[in-house]
Amino acid sequence: MSHFPAIIPTPMALVSGHHDPVDAILAHHGVSGPWQELPATGIANRIYATDDIVLRIAVDCSEALEDARTESVAAPVALSAGVRVPRLISFNDSGTFTNRAYSLWERIHGETLGFFAPDPRSCPATWRAVGHQLALLHNRVHDCIDPYGWLDHPARDLHLEERIASLAATSDIESTLVRKLELSAKALRPAVEGTLAVRFLHNDVHAMNLMCARDGTLLALLDWGDAGWGDPVLELAQVPLAAVPFVLQGYESEAHLDNAAEARMLWDKLCGEVEQFEKRRLYGRSLENLLARISRIA
Repeated sequence: MSHFPAIIPTPMALVSGHHDPVDAILAHHGVSGPWQELPATGIANRIYATDDIVLRIAVDCSEALEDARTESVAAPVALSAGVRVPRLISFNDSGTFTNRAYSLWERIHGETLGFFAPDPRSCPATWRAVGHQLALLHNRVHDCIDPYGWLDHPARDLHLEERIASLAATSDIESTLVRKLELSAKALRPAVEGTLAVRFLHNDVHAMNLMCARDGTLLALLDWGDAGWGDPVLELAQVPLAAVPFVLQGYESEAHLDNAAEARMLWDKLCGEVEQFEKRRLYGRSLENLLARISRIA
């Protein structure tokens, strides 16, 4: 979800190259005033806004519909728990105005953190605030009514060793690096085995889903389309490794993770790095830093 500062009134016929029934939807919900299309940070929605309201219309694919439905269940529950989330005004997947789902949200005027502070080290207070919000979510949400089963099912990949073996067999990855990956996976494997605590998760925390003031003040956690019940450590999977210490500082002010949490976080990060290899992207400093950190706890 993208929110930007107050818009300049623009003739409505000129603001969008799409044919979404924005006027009809807004009128149906009693929303007046000029609107314009906003740039989306993801691919699941087209986004329009007045000065007070954000309209998100899902693109025409099953995944976008699933995300919209998940968000309609999860975001209100998080808001009621005191988490900084835009207020959902209405959700509709009935096909009345469009054959795609749409939702109306309170507009929060701010900027996406990833656009103006991509380096986590430049905004540690923001990431600490993120950790505190996640702790509130995990501590306070104990139930979430989901009659249609729309919530996602957060889970980690437990097939890391097989993926490393496949890489070694099908790519030109150096044998020394393969050995480091294998040893790292072996060292971390015990941490991901067995029964783990379950909490209500946002499950897609990264800089492009954080709405902030220009000074870095966290205004809202956005895009709840992957939310569901799972291991709380999964919240760190998309968080930049450099931001993790700040997030944990904020989290520990309100809640606590178990002793094996760091190892599970590193397992998830290693899965992400292996995925980059699978996409034929060269490894760099991020993998070197990760392997070094794993070696310190192994």
